Amino acid sequence: MTQRIRLAATRRAADAAEAEAALSRLGTRPGIYFGIEGGVAGLHPLQATLLHRPALALRLFGDGVEVQALDGLGRALLRQPALAAWAAGPLRGTGCGPLALVRGFMACFEPSRDALLAGALPFSAHRLAAGGEPGEHLGLLFFAGTFLRRDAAGASESVSLAVPGADTAGEAVHEAPQPSASPAAEPRDDLPPGGYAAMVERAVVLLHERPLVSLTLSQAWRRRVVMPPLEAFRRLREANPAPVTFFVNDGRGECLLGASPDLQLVVKGRSVEALPVCGTVARGAGAVGEAESLRELIDEEVDAASLAVCSDALRNDLAPLCEAGTLRLLDRRRVMSLATVVHAVDRLAGRLRPGCDAWDAIAGTAAPVMVTGTPRAQALAAIAELESSPRGWYGGMVVQVDGTGDALAGTILRAAAVRDGVAEVRTGGDLLAGSSPAREEKEARLKTRSLWRAFGLEAAAPAGEAAGTSHALPSAVRLVAEGDAFAAALADCLAGLGLGLRDDAALTVLAGSRRIEAPRHVIAIGDAAVLLLHAEGHPAHGSEPQHGHLVRCTRAAAAPGGAGTFIAARSLRWQLGARKPGPGWSVWATDEERVPQVLVHEERRLACFLFRPESLLSQPAAVELLQAALALCGRN
Repeated sequence: MTQRIRLAATRRAADAAEAEAALSRLGTRPGIYFGIEGGVAGLHPLQATLLHRPALALRLFGDGVEVQALDGLGRALLRQPALAAWAAGPLRGTGCGPLALVRGFMACFEPSRDALLAGALPFSAHRLAAGGEPGEHLGLLFFAGTFLRRDAAGASESVSLAVPGADTAGEAVHEAPQPSASPAAEPRDDLPPGGYAAMVERAVVLLHERPLVSLTLSQAWRRRVVMPPLEAFRRLREANPAPVTFFVNDGRGECLLGASPDLQLVVKGRSVEALPVCGTVARGAGAVGEAESLRELIDEEVDAASLAVCSDALRNDLAPLCEAGTLRLLDRRRVMSLATVVHAVDRLAGRLRPGCDAWDAIAGTAAPVMVTGTPRAQALAAIAELESSPRGWYGGMVVQVDGTGDALAGTILRAAAVRDGVAEVRTGGDLLAGSSPAREEKEARLKTRSLWRAFGLEAAAPAGEAAGTSHALPSAVRLVAEGDAFAAALADCLAGLGLGLRDDAALTVLAGSRRIEAPRHVIAIGDAAVLLLHAEGHPAHGSEPQHGHLVRCTRAAAAPGGAGTFIAARSLRWQLGARKPGPGWSVWATDEERVPQVLVHEERRLACFLFRPESLLSQPAAVELLQAALALCGRN
């Protein structure tokens, strides 16, 4: 029996500067960064691996595997007797599938955490176990040479591998990027605006007509980019820490980068965990906006059902690989808040059967239900029928497997593939028979936001925050707030807008219970607004005190700044009894029951706010309306 290869490892601590320099190498050289940098505490094991000087590249195809030495260590490895068959030439067309070949490759090394393979598998990797068409690309894996490893505490170590007694001299291999076969055309999206919603409509019909439980459809956007892919990746990591962040330079002109919410597999020994993600809402601005996003996510029944289907389907995929009865749902709909969106996550755990390993789990869950549908075979057929272009990397996996059998796999989502200065971003969503085409279109576009921002193609305004509107504000106002519990907070808000407080100012901001006769140039807030409107002929009545209540408001067509919804804090002892404004009054915002919340009389320069725009619980849009009212009512 041929002796296994024993690797010697030299270790030392690495500081942040060395880690940054190592990452910079991936801008021009082959390698991979795979990090778990965010997620849910206790579910996502924070760590990172950076193969910045890989020794070997393994390119997987439907009919086998090709290996390439990338440096002196790689050439020394291929001279070892255990890898003699690999050194002889491509292992293609031998009748042995790519998965069996990769497993056999790792068996040539003594078990070690440092005998490490890491790389990316495309969507077509679901054919890994059975083998695909000859020449079909099924993935790229790098074997470690010199790499950095970061632990959960943030400490990094540099590891350099060697074969004892072997000559590892020689320059690293650097292939020139392969040019495109045809002249670069102007990049085009798969679909025009509204096209994805139309595709979802067709999918909903199929979900009723065919034996499909769920279906995930995607579309691609393409943009010409100037920013180098590695710089875009740095920006993406900084702005959007995610459960799975990755950067791959294939050494042949293509770079893949992303920040995915989906840590697909964690294998440690015989323990296996899966963390399916489903359900997406935009993350609102600030603490209040985020809390509202969480409420919206948890209240969404279709998303809850979709995640349940994903978890059941993953259990179905893992059941043949796990000991009977060991698969359990440990966490249900845990909330995961990322930079621009909020997701829900389940966690399944089981114990692998004897004879099953991480490669079985990777192959068994490739193209999971979250990116295909249930049942998978029917979903794959529908995807081929409905989608406009091949998926490429989208829905594939970034993987890391070491010589002890431990592994990590993340689904390739929220990713960009860059070649010849064109970035392709692909997003999609899981559909059920009750899915809303319009909502799915909006969600699919939302998922591209962090990536286009990383390339500098979209302004990085806070998620969920409307663009500010410029208003010519008065220099000062008169604040009348006798008896108002929040007078100091209101004064602070006005000062924050750059307004002085003067008793002789032409514009009055009124709060509390004081009344003003024949008011003009007045902004009334809270109870003062209801009392002013009552004096103007609007029905009003006393009610149970509403302090600290949040109300969802919708901007009316007459409001400056355009349509949209926002959350505002209500603090009232009085209730407005009319839904229609009186003569001369227009409505700028209503609540969910269509009761006016902001009313304006433009001729008399009056504005009434039935909520507290200055409250910390009110979203920025509430203050924007206050600014607009100050500008209007402050005019002569």
